[in-house]
This record gives sequence, C-alpha cells and structure tokens, in this order.
Amino acid sequence: MIKQLLGVESIKQLLEEHNGLILNEGHLADHLKKGLNGRRYFLVLDDLWTTQAWECINPSFWGENEKGSRVLVTTRNRNIVEGSIVYKLKALEKEDAAKLLLTKTGRSLNDIEKDLMTETFDKIIKKCGGLPLAIVTIGGLLATKDVKEWDGLYHQLPSELETNPSLEAMRKVLMMSYNHLPSHLKPCFLYLSIFPEDFEIRRSRLVHRWIAEGFVAARVGRNIENVAESYFNELIQRSMIQSSRVNIEGRVKSCRVHDIMRDIIVSISREENFVYPSGDNEPRRVEDNFRHVACHGRNYPIADRLEPCPIINFIL
Repeated sequence: MIKQLLGVESIKQLLEEHNGLILNEGHLADHLKKGLNGRRYFLVLDDLWTTQAWECINPSFWGENEKGSRVLVTTRNRNIVEGSIVYKLKALEKEDAAKLLLTKTGRSLNDIEKDLMTETFDKIIKKCGGLPLAIVTIGGLLATKDVKEWDGLYHQLPSELETNPSLEAMRKVLMMSYNHLPSHLKPCFLYLSIFPEDFEIRRSRLVHRWIAEGFVAARVGRNIENVAESYFNELIQRSMIQSSRVNIEGRVKSCRVHDIMRDIIVSISREENFVYPSGDNEPRRVEDNFRHVACHGRNYPIADRLEPCPIINFIL
C-alpha cells in the first residue's frame, strides 16, 4: 500500500529512518498515516475476508481528513463494514445474464432457436440466479457440448442455486464443471493447488511444469509445448481459470484461480493424495502418502530465495 499510494521512494525513506531495526506493522501503519495525512486519496480494498485484516489497515486510524478521501471495500463478510455505507451487489438482470451466457457458450440466439432449445436456455439462465460466476462457469461447460445436450446438463444443476445462491450451491456448480473435464485436463487443473491464493501464475511457467510432471504427451504434427498450451487455453475457455494479463496480440500471459474454485481444487487434491499444501501455520510433517507437497510461506529455509512468491514443490 505504501508503494502504491506514496511511491517506492517512500519505502526507501522509511528503511533509512529505521536503519538496522526490524520493521513491524506498527511502523508501516504510522508511516502510511503520516504520508496520507492532509492528502486526498481513493483507496480500494478488494476481497477483504477478515475483521483482523480490516482493523490492521483501518483508514479511520489515519487521522482527520476533510479533503474528500474515500475507501471502497469489497467483501463477503458484512461484519467488516459495520457502521459504513453498504451497497449490496445485485444479481444480473435476465437480459444481461443471457448475453453473458451466450458469450461464454460461443452461440447465438439463432443457434438456440434452430435446435428448439429456447425453453432450456431460459431455464438455465433462471437457475443461475443472475450470479456471474455461475453463468461463466456453466457457460464454459455448455460451450463444450452440443446444444441438444444442454437439457441434460440443466437437470444436473443444483436446484438451490436459484432460490438460495449460497457458497455451497456455487461449489456444487464448480464441482460439476470439474467432473465434466476430460481426463487429460484433470491432473493439470488439480496441479494449480500448489500455488497460493490470489497468486498470478505465468502461462509459460505453468505449461513447463505440466510437461515436467508428465501430464502432457506430444501428438503427431504438434510439439509438446503446443499441446500443453492448448490445455491451458481450454481451461481458460471453460472458465476454470481466469486470465489476468493479456498481451497486445490477445494471448493470455498469466492467469489466476478464483478463490472458491481454488477451495475445490485443494479439497480434491487432498482427497486424492495429489497435493498437500502446507503454510507457515501448518504442521511440517505430512503423514499421508501425497504425490506433491507445496510449502507456502517464509518459514522455510530456501523460501526467501524464491521469487516472486515462495513456493516449494516437493515431488514424493
């Protein structure tokens, strides 16, 4: 936050002022408060989960500011924003939901009408409950199927998604998308659990890891890297992973995994003894016979030398 709001030079100044001392959160908060005092700022804190995180950086502790500064927080936890102005995000209207679903499926209304699937299409939109994540995930799945197969997929969608769009209902939708993945994509998808939450994963790094793990086989007329990249692109098209950086030619350079999707990946990986993700606060000893152990955090001896994020992936 200091780098983004006050600049890199401000960090250097802070380090010089405390030369030889170990900086803690209090030093950083005081420096940020001092730098912003009397200035006008617009701060966006996206996807805040805990009240502890909010209390650590609560801008109300930064002193009086009458210059029109504002703080925007997105969160699923209403307790974080008690006493603030709350805008509850509404679901998409039917027309917008239909446009988004058509975009993700790569179909047009003419395609739907030609196959006499208009009623099924409308029922799918209704069952999605106007939730963008549900729409893009289901759309990515429908894109891989013939329109005439959509009715069968509709009956597999959880009924509570429309009436009670809870996290559990969303997990069922995402789990259904995983179950419909081709067998060659499943290990590639589960392998994403070695990366920490919200980590930006470089495409080149990921496809080379898949190749090294033996998840990708060369095909006639195509080298193994092209095949691996086709796996990556298919996961993007299915909305199983999200593009985060795209070059000028429209090629995805890096991706992220949605936090709910990652929860599912980690859960399946543990059940299948595929990946055991271990953090600073988890036991170092792994009792089960896991194929991979991914250590996230800075309490591991070699982690400090790894950039841009400490990930130690042991293959057992």
